[in-house]
Amino acid sequence: MGNLFESANTIQEKRAILKSLSKPLQELAKCDAIDSVNDGLKSLYRQDGHTTLKTMRQWNGEGKRVKKGERALCLWGRPKQAIQEKNNTESSQSDDDQSLNFYPICLVFSNLQIQ
Repeated sequence: MGNLFESANTIQEKRAILKSLSKPLQELAKCDAIDSVNDGLKSLYRQDGHTTLKTMRQWNGEGKRVKKGERALCLWGRPKQAIQEKNNTESSQSDDDQSLNFYPICLVFSNLQIQ
C-alpha cells in the first residue's frame, strides 16, 4: 500500500484522501468493531510496517529525526468547535450558540521514517 499521502501536495488533498480512508472505518466504529476511526487507520498503516506513529515534535523529543523527504501519514486530530456566524435578524440567540465540530488533520511519522 505504501504511503497514500505521498502524491498529495496540499492539506485539502490530504483531507480528501483521509476522508475516503475513514468512510468505511466510520461504519465499523458505529458497529463497535473498532474503538475509533483513528484505531482503524493505525491498523491500516500497521499492515505496511508503520507500527509506531508520533508527531515530529514527539520524535524530536526522543532525539530522533525524520528522514529528509519523508511524507507524513495522517490521522484525525481532536475536534475543534467552530462557531457558526449568523445575522442577528436571521435567528434567535439560542441559534447563534450552535457550534460545528471541525476535525483537523494530525500529521504523524512512523518508525520506518526516522533515523
